[in-house]
Amino acid sequence: MCRGAKTSVRIAVGDTEVFPIDIGLHQGSTLSPFLFALVLDELTKDIQDEVPCCMLFADDIVLIDETSVGLSGKLEQWRHTLECKGFRLSKSNSEYLKCEFNEVVGKR
Repeated sequence: MCRGAKTSVRIAVGDTEVFPIDIGLHQGSTLSPFLFALVLDELTKDIQDEVPCCMLFADDIVLIDETSVGLSGKLEQWRHTLECKGFRLSKSNSEYLKCEFNEVVGKR
């Protein structure tokens, strides 16, 4: 299905020349996100925590921990595991969200 795939890129001044897709998943295929998540799930099954501490969405990974130190440890574990299998996890593209859930809302 993906053998011999070619594409071009639409930019403001027109389309680029057609070029082959030699690596990665074919962009635009509805099957690509599913296949990527399936492979990523298999490659990382030994380091995944129980939901909701680890979630996979297409090519995004959500890691949850109670401390920033714990989160950094998980991120490093994922980076090491993925890099050992030929993937690359970019720390510069990582985003962090701190949530404070100490208050009880709606209790009277």
